[in-house]
Amino acid sequence: MNNFCISSETYNIELADIIALNDADLPYESKGKVVVLLRRNQPDSLLSGRKILEKAKKENKKYISVRIAFVSEICAYNFFCIFIRPLRKKYQYWSSNIYHMNPAEIRKMKIERSFRSKENAYTFTNPLYRRTDEERMARYEKLYNSMENGYDDTYPIEIMLLRMMGVKDTVNNGHHRLGIALECGLDRVAINFKVIGQAPRILKPVFKFCANLTMKFKQSRKN
Repeated sequence: MNNFCISSETYNIELADIIALNDADLPYESKGKVVVLLRRNQPDSLLSGRKILEKAKKENKKYISVRIAFVSEICAYNFFCIFIRPLRKKYQYWSSNIYHMNPAEIRKMKIERSFRSKENAYTFTNPLYRRTDEERMARYEKLYNSMENGYDDTYPIEIMLLRMMGVKDTVNNGHHRLGIALECGLDRVAINFKVIGQAPRILKPVFKFCANLTMKFKQSRKN
């Protein structure tokens, strides 16, 4: 049996993005869910839910609820790699496709590690990334102006599955773009998914508790 890792969240993705996928060649018990499968160096595929998609198409639905599955290349005994950035680079990979969501839906999911706006744009604790107020504002205005007329799919918002402690999905890259998309009133942004691995099943309850507390702390900060 295949040991899939499953996203912690359900994503409301444009139906057209999902229905165009080919069916995966692996067995999976879906329990009535649409599940997309990611594998290294292979096209994204539909692991389950083809009938659900066809029904949604007939009903002219624009979005469909999707869970994301992926195959981790990290052995169970080596799970600590997900916590160490230099080590996890060896195992990380990305979805082959770009998907589309309403940015307001992403905000509702509470998977941002910080909420970026003009007031706190490009303020970082790491001195290597610090900028003067003038530099911060100039960079923010440039990004804002580039998005006023729509989102550029060349720069998708990156969501890392099970990023936090191997149990919780979070936005990994694109906090400023998401904030500006909401400020501009955009109803469509591009996203992609980055994956590495997951925490051992026996540790998940404790890690989920810690991850939720960590997310609340990070989201409460101004920077």
